[in-house]
Amino acid sequence: MVPSEHSHTPIAIAALRVGRAEAGAATAVFEDDLVTFIVRVEHEDRPMRLRFVAIESVEHARDQVVLALRDGREVTLISSEGETLREEILRRCRTLPELTRTLRAFGSRRGRRSTRESEASEQSRFFAPFMDARRAATKAGHSASIGVFEVETLARTLDETLKEFAMERHGGNAPARRALEAELFDLSEPLFVALQSLAMAAAEADSAPESLRLWRTWSHELRNAFEAADRVWMALDAALEAAPLPR
Repeated sequence: MVPSEHSHTPIAIAALRVGRAEAGAATAVFEDDLVTFIVRVEHEDRPMRLRFVAIESVEHARDQVVLALRDGREVTLISSEGETLREEILRRCRTLPELTRTLRAFGSRRGRRSTRESEASEQSRFFAPFMDARRAATKAGHSASIGVFEVETLARTLDETLKEFAMERHGGNAPARRALEAELFDLSEPLFVALQSLAMAAAEADSAPESLRLWRTWSHELRNAFEAADRVWMALDAALEAAPLPR
């Protein structure tokens, strides 16, 4: 813990303990990436700050909140607003990662290798379930974000979209349609694998809602899934370019 300069959203702490060391009464205030505890010591305010990334879990019982840190220490907070304190810390710790900024293909001409008229709409259809879930997660709040990114729905929609791409090109030619379907599914295998990893991480995080470590593992797998979708789309784009839509 080190001094902090900026703070807001105060919550009164009747007693603060770091490990076995008693710090006394304090006030907790929150910033984007940290919580500051302002402790009154001999008529002087001494601010200490704790970054959210250092918190592994948040346990709450009545008026006591216990923060387990990555370095093995525990921070114990006694407050009549214990539930509010717990929810505020969890909310700020469960920040969704940036999911689209590093993507090469999505929404950027850098990733577009084709000149076909249908490319933009096909890209939009491919990414649509991921973008829809991302928007829904933002509205639902961080605590509900795992349920919003429902892997079974994402995989099913991806399956349907790939079949539609093949049908639109070879609807009247069953052998050609099946061959293109197989190619598209082979190219999409890394994304299906990433979604399986996301599903397993979601199940583990749901089983221990107090564990921020498991939540962060899930959010890491979520970012991996978006990056896999980006890479897969570039491969699909080339395959669809080689199999143009009928005039």
